[in-house]
Amino acid sequence: MPLGAPGAIVFLSGDGNQSPMMLEHILFDPAAVWLRVALQRQGVQRFFVVCDARDRPAVAQCFPEQAVIADAAAQDTAARLAEFLSHVSTVFVFAHPVFPGEDEREVCGKVYTLSDDLRARLWDGRADIFTLQSKIDGRCEAGFLALTAENVDEAAPQIVQRGRQKQLRQAGVRIIDPASTFVGPEVEIGVGTVLLPGTILRGQTRIGTDCEIGPNTMVCDCVLGDRVTVNASQLYESTVEDETTVGPFAYVRPHCHIGRAVKVGDFVELKNSTIGAGTKISHLTYVGDSDVGQGVNFGCGTVTVNYDGDEKHRTTIGDGAFIGCNTNLIAPVQVGDGAYTAAGSTITQEVPARSLAIARARQTIKEHWMDGKKSNGT
Repeated sequence: MPLGAPGAIVFLSGDGNQSPMMLEHILFDPAAVWLRVALQRQGVQRFFVVCDARDRPAVAQCFPEQAVIADAAAQDTAARLAEFLSHVSTVFVFAHPVFPGEDEREVCGKVYTLSDDLRARLWDGRADIFTLQSKIDGRCEAGFLALTAENVDEAAPQIVQRGRQKQLRQAGVRIIDPASTFVGPEVEIGVGTVLLPGTILRGQTRIGTDCEIGPNTMVCDCVLGDRVTVNASQLYESTVEDETTVGPFAYVRPHCHIGRAVKVGDFVELKNSTIGAGTKISHLTYVGDSDVGQGVNFGCGTVTVNYDGDEKHRTTIGDGAFIGCNTNLIAPVQVGDGAYTAAGSTITQEVPARSLAIARARQTIKEHWMDGKKSNGT
């Protein structure tokens, strides 16, 4: 029976009509995710999770795709456990709701090892899964704390954040105000990055080196390159390349790819768009469903008008284009390389490369128009 890397067995069965405590959220992630990530940091590669059938979809989202998710009531669960045990050496067993303590490294000091007798009984079918659960007493493994209905909203968030922030500081991340900074269990941050007060990092976010994030910033499921600055903004499910600045007060919605050294300024909203390197979108602009080239300049008040009431359409802007202030680009439309649009234009047709598009009414002056009229405020 070959034995490999350490494994973990986690019991997540509910209590009557109640979902398991381990699916309760600590901050923004279920307790089971905090547990799984803590174990992975200690080298655990294999997971065997026992849960009720009704909870299987939610439980599966908390563990790796290759984890064994077993039905507590199924007849083959013990046999599947025996197969699992044939591939692990020592194993962590969690029969009670737990969450990581402030120093996860302590878990290395006490790993539960199944007795040879119990292994044999499981392998040959003389013991069921509940025999294993009953063999584990109420104490927690070192490095983990009991999770209860009373502490899931109070003590647990504070404890996991202290432990999480300790790990980040040891990895070279600066946290200016720990009390107002929250980092999820799966977030990765490069050395030299500074987290300013009010920063919240969630999901599968990856942040590079020497970045400055915050103050008052939310980043969720994003990839940020090196030397990126995000100030008082929100970013979701997008990629930001090196040396780009975002904010203040910017909103990056899902499915954006922002290139290198781009400026996304104040009160700018991006959605489902690609932005080429060196482009400047300085303020008060909406770019949605668009493909923007390199070195483009957006004037204040630009709008890509992507929705006709029935369908969304895309706008394409070539390299080096200059979009004048208060331009409306009525999609689908294309602006060529190096083209200009005059301020206040509403563009409905293609603008050829290196052309100037003017789409506004000619100015008319009516002299003495106010003669004999009452002025406002008088």
